[in-house]
Amino acid sequence: MADTDNEVPEAPAKWENVVVGKAKEVLGRVVGDEELTEEGQEQEEVAHEVREEYREEKQD
Repeated sequence: MADTDNEVPEAPAKWENVVVGKAKEVLGRVVGDEELTEEGQEQEEVAHEVREEYREEKQD
């Protein structure tokens, strides 16, 4: 059995947020929608930032 005391709980920004952001970015590029591309990039970036901040907070 794994030692659950050392595991970091699931972060609020899940991988789904990253995938959706990346999908928006790619779709925006394909259809030439710069606004959608930027929205996707921002969503992906924010998801990574939130997850990292959450991990750092839980490790302290």
